[in-house]
Amino acid sequence: MFVGFVENQSRKKPEPNEEPASSFFIFWTGLSLILGFGIFLLPFGAFFALSISVWAVLILFLPILFLGIQLSRKTGLKILLAVFLSLLAGGNSVLFLGDSIGYSLGITAKMEVLPEEVFLNLNYRYLFLRDFYLDDTDAGEFRSPLLVRRRSGGSVYGPVIRFQYKRIRSVSGKEIKPSLYAICYSKEDTKCHLSSLFSGGVVLRDPIWDGEELPLAKNSVFLVWRGSLDSEFFTKGIFSFLFFIFLVMLWALIVYFPTGQE
Repeated sequence: MFVGFVENQSRKKPEPNEEPASSFFIFWTGLSLILGFGIFLLPFGAFFALSISVWAVLILFLPILFLGIQLSRKTGLKILLAVFLSLLAGGNSVLFLGDSIGYSLGITAKMEVLPEEVFLNLNYRYLFLRDFYLDDTDAGEFRSPLLVRRRSGGSVYGPVIRFQYKRIRSVSGKEIKPSLYAICYSKEDTKCHLSSLFSGGVVLRDPIWDGEELPLAKNSVFLVWRGSLDSEFFTKGIFSFLFFIFLVMLWALIVYFPTGQE
């Protein structure tokens, strides 16, 4: 019996795989994602409220994620680590570095505000007053679970917090509308103190506690009473900048360290 072999001329030999991207290309591509996303989000940290900034990080991260998936076909899965580091860089920009820049440049903070003019400056995150006093006759404290956020179907609560408040009055005797309170809060087993040496703090327009029967004027504005934040924000700016350097060094280690083991 004769057996014959017929060669299929239409079959082609498989093409050799493309050469993998160089470490140099991978490093600079990942570095562009990390620094680009972090720098792009700086204005959100400096200008916008925290709630808006956090949503900006989550929404704008999606294109970075899809881009990383596309690049991974050429650079390998290592680029997805850069995508994760870019998310950390974006969060650092919004929560720390951008906030520090906004405070230092006076974008999110206003000093020497008269109590009766607070309603004109509610777009600022931080307000510091002059010509005011804390009314000891309209003061008190209460305990309430920390209201994390409200939902249509209910609310999300944190631990029980101890709050202390005092109403802020104008030295001139002018009426303050809406009513203005200085507050501080701490864990239930400790007590905070509203110091007369302080002059302002973080603007709080919506209560972070749950309770309708509290002896507080409705639609009030609260200042989370703090001292000067200059040194705190300077330290925050330095450490957030160093965190960017750490991310870059970590990415370089991820890209180049395995090469040295080959």
